Amino acid sequence: MKFDKGIATKYRKSVDDAFQTILDKGDDHHRVVMGEIIASKMLVQVKPVGETNASGRTGLSSVLRTNAKMAMERLTFREALSEIYIVIAEETIDTGGQRGCEGTFVHEGQHAYDFAKTLESLSNADMNPIGVFNPTLYELEWQAHQTAGRYMLRVNEPEYIDEGLQLMILGQSADGTYFVDDDGIRRRLQESYGLALDGNQGHLASRMLGIIV
Repeated sequence: MKFDKGIATKYRKSVDDAFQTILDKGDDHHRVVMGEIIASKMLVQVKPVGETNASGRTGLSSVLRTNAKMAMERLTFREALSEIYIVIAEETIDTGGQRGCEGTFVHEGQHAYDFAKTLESLSNADMNPIGVFNPTLYELEWQAHQTAGRYMLRVNEPEYIDEGLQLMILGQSADGTYFVDDDGIRRRLQESYGLALDGNQGHLASRMLGIIV
């Protein structure tokens, strides 16, 4: 991955530390996602929340450039990942600390991974039309929330568990153990995003990215 210019040292260190912690404490899937991001030229930005309008966001660095590349060549997964950026809000790190930074990159890292799979599959659609991967917003958020929940359980520290419970990503059994709460995630997607598996699933990833298909 590569950092945008002008990122303050403390934010860059926080991001580096977050990636290392996810590699250390995450499961096999977390390590695959983080490893692919680190090995690619994906852009990492840190900006004020007034510019991000969210704790984090994922998209294409240049919609025009990516569309032009896809019209002329087939992208590998890692080449596709290098077309993508993740931006995290300064305030996410300032107020949420490493938990906030880690959580954002677990969630947004999954989006980046899925977006790269979308770009790769669409650029190779003429060779493998059946294998096109182009998920809906519901499917993207479902996967990102599941991934986040598993990470919270892996870390298994009070502030991570408490956040998971507050966000309806985690649930607690009668015996006191915690689990990724599928029903809670469904409620969260409905209430916070207006999305439902049997209703509005939102736009396809290609449309969200501005890809011409």
